[in-house]
Amino acid sequence: MSTKDLFITDREKVRKEWGKNASEVKEYIQIIREWMKTQKHLPEISDDNMIEFVLTNCKYSIEKTKQNLDMYYTIRSLIPEFFKNIHPTKSDLPNTLSKVTLYVPLPKLTSTLHRVSFVKYIEISEDIFDPHKVVAHGCNLYEVRLHEDLVMGEIFIIDAKGLSMSHILKITPAVLKKYVLVLEKVWSNRLKEIHCINYPPYIDKLLALTKIFLKKKLYDRIHLHPNIESLYKHIPRDMLPSDYGGNEKSIQELSDLWQIKFKECEKRFDALENMEVNESLRPEVLTNSDVLGYYGNFKKIDVD
Repeated sequence: MSTKDLFITDREKVRKEWGKNASEVKEYIQIIREWMKTQKHLPEISDDNMIEFVLTNCKYSIEKTKQNLDMYYTIRSLIPEFFKNIHPTKSDLPNTLSKVTLYVPLPKLTSTLHRVSFVKYIEISEDIFDPHKVVAHGCNLYEVRLHEDLVMGEIFIIDAKGLSMSHILKITPAVLKKYVLVLEKVWSNRLKEIHCINYPPYIDKLLALTKIFLKKKLYDRIHLHPNIESLYKHIPRDMLPSDYGGNEKSIQELSDLWQIKFKECEKRFDALENMEVNESLRPEVLTNSDVLGYYGNFKKIDVD
């Protein structure tokens, strides 16, 4: 497998699901590009693939797409623990993360054109575990996909075997609030399902905390599987890593390929290192309530 096969998509099928063709999508993209030219505080004009990715996540709402693109750039300085010093090839993130988790998108889409991401926690000392770094790695994966992928939504599989109670206690309300903010304000993630396998008996403690921040509609999409066969009823077995009974490369092999992919995308991550908005040029002053609701009344995440 080459890095070109790390995530396979079908743009035409995704567009068709939204009732769009290539010509119509081009018109939407041009509208967004023209708007971005007027937003002098933004550090760049996003490329066409990225704009289409965000348009799709936002159900082709022009206004919501504008808001999400703005937040994509703005959030980098607002939540530095997720976005600063996380270069996937030039920081200590890869070395630290490899001792904590294997976190990769799976190559094939589901029949409903959703991307499945697999997160496997490794049994490690609580001193090494930092949930911010796990999210930061997810941000790097998402960055590559923004420019090359196109999907109808997201599905997560979490192998929680390596999570101890000490690890779970590090996933604080503050961490969860910031993560939900990124999901909602930046990625507009259309989360379809979250599947958990090999979970410890105290997983209910984390779920109880998670329930505070998620709307019931999404919380009800969290599935706890007593065994791998139960997971197969939801996710086609053949698309899973070989170490989980599937036909894909092992999760370690996929993770190694992603490190090569990150190297190929190094120039983009170099550019992101110092990329920030210029607030002095923003047309309208950004208020705390516009973005950082988690400091006050934090809004629960919306899902489709």
